[in-house]
Amino acid sequence: MPPKKAAPKLSKAEKEKLQQEEDERKALEDEEAREKAAIEEKERKAKEKQVAAEKKKLENEEKKNRGIEMKELTQILERNKGALDELHNNRRKKAKWARYMRCDGSPDPLIAGEINTYINLRMEDREHDDVESVLQASKLDISLSNELDFLMEDTPPGELTNQEVARYKDTKEDLQTLMKTKLDFATMKLLQEASVRADPETLNLQYSIKNEDTCLSVWGNLSKNPRIKSFEFTKQGLTFEIPRLLTLSDCAIRVLDPKYDHYSPTCKSFNPRPKKQPEPEVVPEEEAPQAEEAAPVEEEKKEEGEEEQPVEREETDLMAALKELEDGPKEDEEEKKEEEEEKEEEIEEVVERVTPEPQEWEDFAEDDDIVDLRANDIVGGVFHFDLMHLPPQPKSMASWTTTLLVDPPEIQYMDYIADIALAPPPATENDTPTQEKKEKEQAPETKRDEKPPIGVTMKLPSEVLFSEEPLIARWDYTKKHWKQDGFSDMKYDEDKREFFFKTAYFGTFALMQDSHLNMPFQSWELRPHNTNSAVLTIIAAIVEIEIEIKDSVCCLSKPEDRPELDKIRNVWVTPQELVKVLKHAGINVFPAVDSSKYVSIQNKHPNIEEAAYEQMALTASSFAYSWSKWNGEIQDRDKVFFQVSESLQDEPLLEEDWGVFLMTRRRSMKLNLSDFDETYNEERADGTVFKSNLYHMVEDLATPAAKEKFANTSYQFVDCVTQILKSTKLLTFA
Repeated sequence: MPPKKAAPKLSKAEKEKLQQEEDERKALEDEEAREKAAIEEKERKAKEKQVAAEKKKLENEEKKNRGIEMKELTQILERNKGALDELHNNRRKKAKWARYMRCDGSPDPLIAGEINTYINLRMEDREHDDVESVLQASKLDISLSNELDFLMEDTPPGELTNQEVARYKDTKEDLQTLMKTKLDFATMKLLQEASVRADPETLNLQYSIKNEDTCLSVWGNLSKNPRIKSFEFTKQGLTFEIPRLLTLSDCAIRVLDPKYDHYSPTCKSFNPRPKKQPEPEVVPEEEAPQAEEAAPVEEEKKEEGEEEQPVEREETDLMAALKELEDGPKEDEEEKKEEEEEKEEEIEEVVERVTPEPQEWEDFAEDDDIVDLRANDIVGGVFHFDLMHLPPQPKSMASWTTTLLVDPPEIQYMDYIADIALAPPPATENDTPTQEKKEKEQAPETKRDEKPPIGVTMKLPSEVLFSEEPLIARWDYTKKHWKQDGFSDMKYDEDKREFFFKTAYFGTFALMQDSHLNMPFQSWELRPHNTNSAVLTIIAAIVEIEIEIKDSVCCLSKPEDRPELDKIRNVWVTPQELVKVLKHAGINVFPAVDSSKYVSIQNKHPNIEEAAYEQMALTASSFAYSWSKWNGEIQDRDKVFFQVSESLQDEPLLEEDWGVFLMTRRRSMKLNLSDFDETYNEERADGTVFKSNLYHMVEDLATPAAKEKFANTSYQFVDCVTQILKSTKLLTFA
């Protein structure tokens, strides 16, 4: 094989020429790459600019629509409010005139002279201190007290001065004092006549009287029979044990059962107390001169900057000129024109209300025995279980009867505090009534001077629904609060509705129940019946209730299987009255301002929540609303979720009828989402648009028949629904 020929050796000039060609090629490639990158960058910026312009256009369009929609919504709400204010103002004027023209002899509690004269005459009237007359007269006292309560609640803020409110509260306290004093006088007169009224079989005083407001029962120990172990007041359904010490003494036991509570409003835990916000830090005066010293330095820098400004301006002008040569004056003019158009399209944003931060609340309980009235409700009123000295009885001598008279006839209360708590051993599953009876018979007899706890068995109030074992508390007159000390051996028989406890004290007692027993709610649904008619269903933690709403009134319609609610079921009242009636009956589904302290919830934005209730009410004649699981799962207080469906046939809705809606401060939208989806997405439902508020969102989806119901909806119905929704706070507590 012939040898290969060696490549010709390049000269220096040839090498330089090749190198020059390579450099030119690379320079050309670099230039092409730069031009390509510049074109791509220009296209990218143009695309971004186009997207931004489209976004800006959509935002401006949304702002424009928002302004129009919010103005229209505000007009609707203000028109309803104006009509409502006029209606209530006329009602108050008529009520005031009717009160002035009343000719039944009752005083006007608003006129100081009339009510003071009435109270003084009642106190001086000693001829009508018998129990029957006092209870009959107390009906008017209670009516006057309720009239003052209603006036203070019903009068719009600002129409009553602080002095007037203070005077009305003082008048109410005077009426309460009058009722208590007169009942004490009546009790004393009854005790002075104990021997005359004695039961022929037991030879003891056994007296009971009851009306719709009060029940009074008195047992007087005249026989001093040590074999007496207990006594029952049948009208009150209360049985109490009588220790041997008391069976041998001149004593009497009174049980007074008024259907009102005059004590709790004087307790410091009755009203919520917001925590005081920390005061802003004050800058010490010593630091002020430093700020003054810094000012000249800034001025010097400013002066230096002014000197350098012409140089910077020259550089800027030069760069602008170069750019104009590169891009041409035409492009610059187009950009300026676009900027001017964007400025013209800029629409002023609607001013948002300031968002308040969630309020923090102070704790009340000083120790474990003190009852926090923010966490517990008194149900069934209070009752007095008093131990009193039995006064000397009239004595007959020949044809004379001598009676000891005391003026004023003040009750003498006996001091009794149990020495020890005689608690029986805990019961077991094998214990039987027969065994308990044998143990009682074999128990050693109580010594004469011992003060054991008093056993009390009481029938629970028939008009109160107890969903758990009640809490018993006693009133401390010195410190003015409810306490739980001194009680033992509590037993609750749910079937018999009986509650047993032992107490180391006599005094004023109350049965209580957890205020937040039914919170948070499991679910809720607001469904229209017809125009100006709807029903709200709340499935709470323990009870399920239905509230019917019609025009300006509402009522409890379900549950139907609870006899405790028979007297209030299907009774039409105002929303404010319904709240009171249900809470008194043991059904509290109305969170207080500080309930978030006691219930684990996610506080929603208050402005969004309030707006949602108002706008739901506007459309409640033809649209149904319900809870959504996403409202609790999405941890964002600025986002409120619920389900919505048009409902014109007054029939239960199917699962597929519902749509999930999202409401924020700026917009409302229907989501491409259901409560059965496992993952959350915030995509807008197909065929829908953003709206600035719920009312216009629902109106945009409504059929002509639904819109017709909108137009025929009464402002009184809207107000009634709004009040119920705001009272239950469903969007936060469900």
